[in-house]
This record gives sequence, C-alpha cells and structure tokens, in this order.
Amino acid sequence: MRRIALLLVVLACQACMFLRSTTVPMPAVLHPATSGTADTLVVLLPGFGDGPQDYYDNGVVTKIREVNPRADVIAVDAHFGYYKDRTMIDRLHEDVIGPLAGRYQHVWLVGISMGGFGAVIYTQAHRELVEGMILMAPYMGSRDVITEVDVAGGLDKWTPPDPSTIADDETRKYYEAWIFLQGYAKRPETMPRLFLGHGADDSLHQPNGFVGRFLPEGRYLVRAGGHKWTVWRPMFAEFAGPALGAK
Repeated sequence: MRRIALLLVVLACQACMFLRSTTVPMPAVLHPATSGTADTLVVLLPGFGDGPQDYYDNGVVTKIREVNPRADVIAVDAHFGYYKDRTMIDRLHEDVIGPLAGRYQHVWLVGISMGGFGAVIYTQAHRELVEGMILMAPYMGSRDVITEVDVAGGLDKWTPPDPSTIADDETRKYYEAWIFLQGYAKRPETMPRLFLGHGADDSLHQPNGFVGRFLPEGRYLVRAGGHKWTVWRPMFAEFAGPALGAK
C-alpha cells in the first residue's frame, strides 16, 4: 500500500507540472550585475519540471558573475504551461526581453532541455535582439522532423517544406525551428553565436549532433552521462567564459 501511495504522489506531482497555469506577466527572478553598469543581459530558460531556483542552486548564476560581473541575469519561470498554450514567445518578449534589450550591448539566452527549444524559437522570432545562445541538451521537436533530417543525410542536405503549407501549429513550429537551425549548416556567418552540448548517453544526442557538427571547435561539447544536471553543470562552466566573458 505504501508503494501504491508513493506512486500516486509521484503521478500527482507530474500532473501538477503539466497543469500549472500561465500568468501575465511571466514570473522572473533578477540577479543584478555585481560590478559597474550592466552591459550584458543573460536570460535563463528552465527545463521541464525546473524553475528559476534550479539555475541558482546548480551554480549557473555564480559562474556567470565570475566570468562577467557586468551581466544582469534573469531566470524566468517559463514552465511547460507557456509552451502548451503557445504563449511562451510572446510572454518572454513582452514581459522580459523586449522592454530590457535596448539597455544592453549583449543579450544571451541559456536553455536546458525544454528551455533550449524555447531559446531557439524565441531567437528565430527575434533574432535581431539575440547575440548568442548556450544550449544544453535542447529538446529538438517531433521525431518526424528529426527523421526527415536524418534520412536526407544531414542538416546541410535536408530540403524542408514550406512552413506556410503546414496546417498544424505545433508541427509548423517544429519545422520553423529546424529551418532556423539549418542556418548553422548553410549560412553560419549570419547566425547568432551558438554553444551547444549534451551527454553522450542523452536520448537527444542524435538531433543535437545534427547541429553540433557544423559549429566551430569549442562550441560543441559531448560529455559522459545522460540528461541531467551532473552533465550540464560542468559543461556550462566550460562554455561560460568563451560565451559570456566580459568584453
């Protein structure tokens, strides 16, 4: 009976993550720059089931302050509900990045898993605002699109459909994300800087690798382990200096 009760508690907690309602504005936690006038904005997008505190607890905020004390860091509570009701891009832009971007010389997005997908679709929609992204094991959309890229022989050889011909909103968004990412294979000089990494045993290693193989040395890392913070913490530490270090 105790095992059954425990299982019910776990299932209830998972349901809560799915059922969290969205709010306007999107909640966010500011970690202000620790030195001088901030010239860099770093926006942290959480993975599924995580929240703003997870970035702090795992040393990400501390590492950013170490490499760039002139960075303002904002951890947003962009939970699954915003993706489910398709308001993530609008809320992130209208409530967080849009009103602030003009104050900074550099704007970066950091995303893990689901948050990595959020960073991609936001940057695709507002690429003029984003200098770069740090993505760790980003979710890459539906298996159907990933299989298409694989069968084509890679991102550089894939011929995508016209997104305007795709009726389903979710499917169209996945295709638009991959068309944007194809820029790293075909037009890298036009793309925001990208640092990408994942665990060797992560279930997302294949689609992540489709993009990673076109990135410059040092901007694509594969480390032992799976889809967990024990992989992402040291990986972020490797990326932080080259990506976010004070200019």
